[in-house]
Amino acid sequence: MDTDTLLVELVEALDHDLELLAVLRYRMVVLGALAGADQTSSLPLAVREIEVAYEALRLAEIVRATVTERVADEFGADSMPRIDEIATYVSAGWSDLLLERRRNLIETVSEIQGLSQTVAMAMGRRVALAEEAFAFLRTDTGATYGRPTSRGGVLVEGAI
Repeated sequence: MDTDTLLVELVEALDHDLELLAVLRYRMVVLGALAGADQTSSLPLAVREIEVAYEALRLAEIVRATVTERVADEFGADSMPRIDEIATYVSAGWSDLLLERRRNLIETVSEIQGLSQTVAMAMGRRVALAEEAFAFLRTDTGATYGRPTSRGGVLVEGAI
């Protein structure tokens, strides 16, 4: 497989991650709106939809990790390089594209983390439910590809 084809696969995997992050963000907005509208009976479904969106994202992360590993092999880079490290191996056009995706991922994840805190605070008396809903974001899993990590920004740490 040639380098350009591998890079196309990587960019497509990053774009898929961005799409799934947008779905996760939307589901969190829905949860906050339902809580704000006092639609308590719909909260469990909203929480479940967040969990489903997160699981889809975790599966996509596995695909991205696989593609990233193949790109690393192609360039003789260390196993599981960050996107900005891969960008140093490629032409300016690919580098710009990869760095743009990296920036978008970091911004989107930061928005989601802020939104999760906002939703939890806005839920007031429903904070316990929100904390339970977002607990899976703080578990020892995520896109770390088996590397030990602190819990801050786990969706991006070690992967972007």
